[in-house]
Amino acid sequence: MDWGNAIVKKIDKDQDVNLALTGVLHLEGSVKTTKLKLTWLPEIDELVKISLMEFDYLITKKKLEEGEDFVDVLNPCTEKETAALGDPNMRNLKCGDVVQLERKGYFRCDVPYLKPSKPIVLFAIPDGRQQAGLK
Repeated sequence: MDWGNAIVKKIDKDQDVNLALTGVLHLEGSVKTTKLKLTWLPEIDELVKISLMEFDYLITKKKLEEGEDFVDVLNPCTEKETAALGDPNMRNLKCGDVVQLERKGYFRCDVPYLKPSKPIVLFAIPDGRQQAGLK
């Protein structure tokens, strides 16, 4: 974080889709003008499981027409759950804490760290921008 840019020169994959990236630092590059970005965590045992929850509108229209049945405009996908891994420090989150995930947005902790087999559950906080719909 805050190191600057690195330019990926080579991507190696094996049959199990394990990746290795080879690159060179480009410290004078601008993070703001770089289009493709990568966020990563080191591969360590202390990473915690996270469940990122995003919610969408219940109906697909802003306003129902007179006589229109709301059942006809129900959104078929109002919830999206994404499995992720987080920094070990996320074990310290308490229910209700707000955290910003880089290039993902702000989230509120709904279920804090309990044990390694249970993910921390984070609810996305809407930022006011119109969503294109969950997929």
